[in-house]
Amino acid sequence: MPVAWVPDWDPAALTCVRPVLWARSLGDLPFRPERWGDRLIRIAAPGGLHLLIRRHGAPELALWVPAGLEPKPGGSFGLYLHADRHHGDRVHAASLLRRAIGLGQQLRAAPFADAVRHAAMLYIHDQQAAGASLRDIAASLLSPMPDDWRSSSQRSDLRRLAETASALVAGGYRSLLGSSHGRS
Repeated sequence: MPVAWVPDWDPAALTCVRPVLWARSLGDLPFRPERWGDRLIRIAAPGGLHLLIRRHGAPELALWVPAGLEPKPGGSFGLYLHADRHHGDRVHAASLLRRAIGLGQQLRAAPFADAVRHAAMLYIHDQQAAGASLRDIAASLLSPMPDDWRSSSQRSDLRRLAETASALVAGGYRSLLGSSHGRS
């Protein structure tokens, strides 16, 4: 049977399916498109159903419901985010779904306050693993380089970041999984 949609056609389209046991729950999102109001456009197609949700002042949010995998009416549903070059677009579209169907604010991932610090630590660790000295790494990160490198606070800061990065790489990263409040 031909299918009227493939992931590359619309990078922001979401595939809506019955939930699988291992999937993370979205909580209180029952599959009730009849309650999504007149903003919903249904388009029957070979291999499934397109659901287009009109949003105020924004592009439509597209859902693809494959035949045979459609969620039960009123039951829970899952979103399959195709792992391709448009994955980020689909993650963003999934975050908008809750708001688009009128069930509250969009889902947002909690920001990671230390993301820049951790990215710097991993960069320093990778550079050291490639054989760069702390002074060489500082030259690529700091502008301008401190006049008195040996006694500068930047040198101490980079050394601490390098030590923390080594601890994270050696298994300390597990501490990040349990708490969103602690610094490593």
